[in-house]
Amino acid sequence: MWTIEKPAIMACDIFSICVSGIQNDGLRSRLQGIRQKVTDAETDFDSKCLSGEIHLIAEAAEIEGVAGNVSGREMERLYDRHLARQKSRGHAIYDKIMMAAPHRQCPFCGHLPVSTLDHTLPKTLHPALAVTPINLVPCCKDCNHNKGTLAPADPQAQFLNAYYDDISGDRWLFASIIESSPPAAIFFVDAPDHWDGVLAGRVERHFATLKLAELYASQAGRQLQNIRRALSNTYYADGAGAVYSDLLERSLSCADVTVNSWEGALYAAASENDWYCNGGFSN
Repeated sequence: MWTIEKPAIMACDIFSICVSGIQNDGLRSRLQGIRQKVTDAETDFDSKCLSGEIHLIAEAAEIEGVAGNVSGREMERLYDRHLARQKSRGHAIYDKIMMAAPHRQCPFCGHLPVSTLDHTLPKTLHPALAVTPINLVPCCKDCNHNKGTLAPADPQAQFLNAYYDDISGDRWLFASIIESSPPAAIFFVDAPDHWDGVLAGRVERHFATLKLAELYASQAGRQLQNIRRALSNTYYADGAGAVYSDLLERSLSCADVTVNSWEGALYAAASENDWYCNGGFSN
């Protein structure tokens, strides 16, 4: 999981841009009447994310406003039609949030390309946050789908947030080589000893919910085949020790960029496997 910068634009600004596209006078008036509620919801969301208490944010079916209540469905449509939709008034901001992910890669899986925005708290349950930028995280469609639309019920159920959770300084992603023909790999989480149970549980849940073990294993199988020829040349020229050094250098090079890439975990596991370094790569 990668960490990215929070959007700089405020909820009230993007809300006003989206509302300006509403043609129905009554609906526009009711939406304008909840502007402060949207601002307050953003402030509370930011505070709860920083304190690790996002699960305490109350769900709501509608928002009470000075000109009348606004339903959750109306806020969903505001997002869908005036922010997410191509050529809508807010779509330039939608695209800007999408582009915040480094290399346009999903910060949840660190592999697939960004193709949508995920609501940290679902707009169906938290309509006041439907167009709030800090509640919108760029991600791939697979992660968005696998994450689902459930809000967390307790601290450990809080999904990792790319704007607020930074676990990039600790190695937690590991792999093991499967001694088969062709060779394969499995991936797993091994939390550092200094993490508390809540954080370790959140990372495990993130990894399992997004099916990252399956994603990384499928990519690893192909990568092991891609380096087979190069490792064979190294092995026949200088032996297993040279293969070990090659794989270790690959893992260290990956770690210089991010310590928890699946590629780095794969190369580290391969370098530590005697069977693989002694010719198992050629099976």
